[in-house]
Amino acid sequence: MANELENTLKDITTKVTKYVDDLSKMTVVTQYTVISEEDGVKNSEPQDAARTEIRFDGDSVSVVPMRRTDNGLELDQALYQLHQQNVAAATEYRTRVLGALVGALQSLFK
Repeated sequence: MANELENTLKDITTKVTKYVDDLSKMTVVTQYTVISEEDGVKNSEPQDAARTEIRFDGDSVSVVPMRRTDNGLELDQALYQLHQQNVAAATEYRTRVLGALVGALQSLFK
């Protein structure tokens, strides 16, 4: 019985450690594809339009979509707004998952 409990706790610890490692960095990528109506509808291979990486310690890196204009570079507002919505949704999801993980761990050790 003690061996079963020990093995179960080791298994849980291993899974939690892997999960926390996976959560230590979150990457959100927004891609685009070009649609052509020649010979039916065909899509190009998806290309990255924007990317954000958020680390557990709060550091973040973002690559944002820019357009070249006569006046220099300009932020592509529509793509950027879509990307920001994706980042917000991913952040909210990660917060919920972390909350559920903490709740599960607390119930195990009560």
